[in-house]
Amino acid sequence: MQRLSKVLLCKPSYFTVDYIINPLMKPHSVNKAGAMRQWQNLVDVYKLLGIEVETIDQKSDVPDMVFAVDQGIVKGDTVLLANFRHIQRRKERVYYREWFRNHGYRLRALSNVHFFEGGDARFFGDKLFVGTGFRASASSCEELAQKLAIDVVPIEITSPDFYHLDMGFLPMDEQTAFYYPNAYSPSSQAVFAEIVPNLLEFNEAAAYGMAANSVISGKDIITQCMEPEFTKALKNMGYKIHYVDVSEFNKSGGGIRCLTNVLE
Repeated sequence: MQRLSKVLLCKPSYFTVDYIINPLMKPHSVNKAGAMRQWQNLVDVYKLLGIEVETIDQKSDVPDMVFAVDQGIVKGDTVLLANFRHIQRRKERVYYREWFRNHGYRLRALSNVHFFEGGDARFFGDKLFVGTGFRASASSCEELAQKLAIDVVPIEITSPDFYHLDMGFLPMDEQTAFYYPNAYSPSSQAVFAEIVPNLLEFNEAAAYGMAANSVISGKDIITQCMEPEFTKALKNMGYKIHYVDVSEFNKSGGGIRCLTNVLE
């Protein structure tokens, strides 16, 4: 996995959980001061690793705007913007579109009939895995392939607890990935097994500890998951582990990758 050079995060000035659009959300439970401290800790770790951190200010009417990865996929100087399924999140796109435009990115979008969120996209080698079923529609995959000029592999998510692909699938490098089989249909489990040469399984504790929602930069991994089996595997593979507590954001069903949009 290449080292990251730049990421985008949204400062959680108005982060709350006011509604439920995934089964992990816990309304009216957020400690706002705690969320801000955790977010700053994440920013500090990125900077410590030599990763430039761009920020966007959160607006008061979009509590989930903090989850920057969902806004779309950045490839070079182009961003393919999300088309949110849930009406509660659609206004976020307006603010991110303005940020990307003001920072020199070329904007692209899918047809309005195709739902897609960045949390459902995971690059693996020369392919893009796209999780379908809860947020992204299967019909989005063909258009994603055309607009990004990449081979798109649709993955059917069957467990609502793993509503985005980045909740249950973690690519490590071009040969290795972790995944949680129970999150996916049998046919999609078979697709993973066919494409990923070294496919490792999360146990239940690691999966629900949001191990898949970690961020990797070279041989550094930023994670909130301290599950012993997962930790041992990472150390055996030579990764340096950086633990960051983002438990306040877990209350909305998000983790470290959810907060991070990679700008490359």
